[in-house]
Amino acid sequence: MKITLADNWRQLHKRGTVIAAGAFAAVTAFGPSLIDAWNAVPPDLKSALPQGTARYVSTAAFVLMIFVRYTAIRRDPKGGDDGPH
Repeated sequence: MKITLADNWRQLHKRGTVIAAGAFAAVTAFGPSLIDAWNAVPPDLKSALPQGTARYVSTAAFVLMIFVRYTAIRRDPKGGDDGPH
């Protein structure tokens, strides 16, 4: 198995799914839903987490969403070492 860029990856920014994913990521990262979720976390757990954890989690989710959208996993045509097909 090998990870490669998706077909026609240079044009993916024009697709509705990428645009929608970006919009949803922005809402999640900066919207009131994140604040509500953070306020629901117990105070003792908040004090145990490093400062800025919520921001790092939302940024990581956005980066992962872009990574998943712009890559593809393909099987090796040679059969490779990943077991029987």
